Amino acid sequence: MSKEKDILVKMSVVIAKRAQEKFKSNVEFADVCNINESSVRRILLGKQNISVKVLKSICDALEIKMSDLMKEIEN
Repeated sequence: MSKEKDILVKMSVVIAKRAQEKFKSNVEFADVCNINESSVRRILLGKQNISVKVLKSICDALEIKMSDLMKEIEN
């Protein structure tokens, strides 16, 4: 697995866990993030590269700092 893919998968695991705790569905999560649900599905599967703008929207929706998310995926 490439290093980039590995990071996307690690990030998707953390985001998915937090999103499941906070939101009833991917649709609700997508709405709060202001991105489409198909993008959310790809992100949660680790199949989509995430722009900084989208990552910021996700972190805001999950009420976490981007730096905390990065620290969490480093482990």
